[in-house]
Amino acid sequence: MVDISESLRRGMALHQAGNLDAAAAVYQDILDIVPACADALHLMGLIDHQRGSHEEAITKISQAIKIDPKVALYHTNLGRVLRAFGQDGEAVTAYREALVLAPDQADVHSDLAAALVALGDYAAARTRAHRALELDPSMAEAHLNLGLAYQGMDGPDAAGAEDALRAAISHDANLAGAWLGLGILMQAQGDTVAAADNYRRALDLDGGLVEAHVNLGNLARQGCEFQTAVACYRRAIHLVPDSATAHGNLGVALQETGQTEAALAAYDAALVRDAEDAEVHRNRAMLLLQIGRFAEGWSEFEWRWKTARFAGLKRANSSPRWDGRSAPRMTVLVTAEQGYGDTVQFARYLPLVRQRVGRLIVECPSPLVDLLETAEGVDLVVASGTPLPPHDAQIPLMSLPGVFTTDLDTIPSDVPYLTVPAAAVERWRGDEDAEPLPRIGIAWKGSPDHPRDRVRSPGLEPFLPLFDLSEARFISLQRDGGRDDIERLGLGSRLDDPASAFVDFADAAAVIAELDHVIACDTAMAHLAGALGKPVSILLPHVAEWRWLEDRDDSPWYPTARLFRQSALGDWAGAVAALTAELGRNTKV
Repeated sequence: MVDISESLRRGMALHQAGNLDAAAAVYQDILDIVPACADALHLMGLIDHQRGSHEEAITKISQAIKIDPKVALYHTNLGRVLRAFGQDGEAVTAYREALVLAPDQADVHSDLAAALVALGDYAAARTRAHRALELDPSMAEAHLNLGLAYQGMDGPDAAGAEDALRAAISHDANLAGAWLGLGILMQAQGDTVAAADNYRRALDLDGGLVEAHVNLGNLARQGCEFQTAVACYRRAIHLVPDSATAHGNLGVALQETGQTEAALAAYDAALVRDAEDAEVHRNRAMLLLQIGRFAEGWSEFEWRWKTARFAGLKRANSSPRWDGRSAPRMTVLVTAEQGYGDTVQFARYLPLVRQRVGRLIVECPSPLVDLLETAEGVDLVVASGTPLPPHDAQIPLMSLPGVFTTDLDTIPSDVPYLTVPAAAVERWRGDEDAEPLPRIGIAWKGSPDHPRDRVRSPGLEPFLPLFDLSEARFISLQRDGGRDDIERLGLGSRLDDPASAFVDFADAAAVIAELDHVIACDTAMAHLAGALGKPVSILLPHVAEWRWLEDRDDSPWYPTARLFRQSALGDWAGAVAALTAELGRNTKV
């Protein structure tokens, strides 16, 4: 007769030695004789789990629990199997059952904390991690789960998170999740070098950490290392093909490298996996607009209001959305929503709105109020944040191209569509006796808060070859930080600086109106010059924003604009050389 106890010991010895086939044979011999042997069923379930047979593992361990529900280890291992296959809710139930039977198991409290973190129940996870550490202060996993709970409750750099994560590493330096959590914390604090180092440490220990690959890609993208970012995202997708986040981020990186078709395919792959990802829809919209597929692009662009960034920009307003209908008795409010340049660019639609409604009110940032009052058909302009006058309907400014079904052939491109306010003309009336040289205005950087500012803003240094042109007088249009740049480069005698005295865009418009030519990177001054109908040369990065389309040296938005693009990422010198040569051929600018 088979000695069940001896057979179990022999099977467990083989199991612990890693000889799964031999151990399984022993357990099966037991089950052939005693089908209801709970220990054998439990151990066979663990072997199924180790072999990747998810359903079989759960079935066998559940059978063992049904036969003998009072063994805490069965419930614990069922929880671990369930967690391994992403069934965190069921795992929580199993862990709780185990703790009813054996309440002082530190490792089970820690495992329960990990499952609760996965479910987003961070307060309960913190409680369980604390209990685990009361029972075993040296348990690295419990410190890790405590750190993750803090991060889930109060953000990546939450108070207490760093201490918990570093405690986890001090007890087990090979705990990959702790290095990952520390990397997330460092990234949130803006220490990108430390963040990348921690992500790499995590991946050295566990190359399957998809989040670490994705976050390294995000850091590379932030540093304009777009090919590196693509490689990171592709590694993440190789590990988890259904990661919507990795596909969406891959799309952004591919778009930045100019691979538009591949980027579109990545966005589509992300939306197959998560059709409600508003950020992917918004990024896809800008790509569609970039390649000239305007009808689809304007529609997709409306997803912006569901993204975290734009939800914060949407002003509470109870009036209905204007849909473009003709309503001569209606008062419509148009609200500016993004940067100054966006507002200037799309102010061209205001006369079209006024043609269909009885009264038009515009809300915009205060520096633009006086300028937008010059737009045809505008009845009233109010500063953002001030009380709104009565109105019947409202619409965001950048939704107007979709309402008017704008395509490449129907862009409202008549210029000027803005003019200089009379008061600003008086403030900035020029010196009629000034030296009769062509007057060229220059703007060399945009807002540092813009997510692509590192890509689009060259700074003043790349413009230095322009100042070798003796047949020109240069005027700064750079308000923020312009004076510092001029003094640092010793250009005070070559570059006049009225911009440091600008109060608003009406002042800038008045100065631009007296110029012969404007040179600017992709910033509000470029849009303002175009809106005023001034000749403007616009320096663009290798992959420019959607509004400048692809492979063009002209703009359907601004008939007086000429575009000078980088031939490769970061090659401002080449773009400036082409511009300088062009100006040199035309002494009248």
